Amino acid sequence: MAVRAAPGFPTPRLPPGAKLTAELAELGRHLFYDTRLSGNGTQACSSCHLQARAFTDGRVTPTGSTGSVLRRNAMTLTNVAYNPTQTWANQLLVHLEQQAAVPMFGDNPSSSDHRNEEEVLDRLRTDATYQALFAAAFPGEAAPMSFGNIIAAISAFERRLISGNSALDRFRRGDATALSDSARRGEEMFFTERFECHHCHGSFNFTIAVDHAGLAEPSIAFFNNGLYKRRRNGDYPRSIRGCSS
Repeated sequence: MAVRAAPGFPTPRLPPGAKLTAELAELGRHLFYDTRLSGNGTQACSSCHLQARAFTDGRVTPTGSTGSVLRRNAMTLTNVAYNPTQTWANQLLVHLEQQAAVPMFGDNPSSSDHRNEEEVLDRLRTDATYQALFAAAFPGEAAPMSFGNIIAAISAFERRLISGNSALDRFRRGDATALSDSARRGEEMFFTERFECHHCHGSFNFTIAVDHAGLAEPSIAFFNNGLYKRRRNGDYPRSIRGCSS
């Protein structure tokens, strides 16, 4: 089953072996909002990725369930299905399944505290709703409740968080009334060489780092925008190289 794309948006690419069914995404939706998934049962994925805030938390940096303050901000999950990489700090984290393990099992600092995986799984095993959801999402598996399947389900849910109905999206689809005159002037300036915004913020997703099923290879691009001059070569300080929460 292909990922549902917004009108005018390309079909996202699924990583090898990944699947996306309605049953899997529904399981992922439940898990995403379930605080029992954290080690101490106090936070869910949605605690740092609030739907009302475009799946961010509105904070400079989030605080994990153990009280640790993370060094990187909680990135938006909107349109993450099109990300060619999932963090700035590690270009090898290219799939949502890989990234999901970072907040779950990372310990520098810990954000979800999964030191006792079986305890977390036992919370779900005794829940009749989850028994049915896991069975539907992973038919034929004798023991479908595992952290691997949890990560697969959450990733499937996140791939459906596609936003493609903004005023600009509607304008590009032919609705001439969707943008105000002021917004249209802003769009014209945005795509001029005078302001050069579009060089880094182009394409349907306003980033040139993008991936989808229509590309032969992902477009991965990292730039030093000149805001950091702490080293002679203008490089970013090693302690703050991007988002990896």
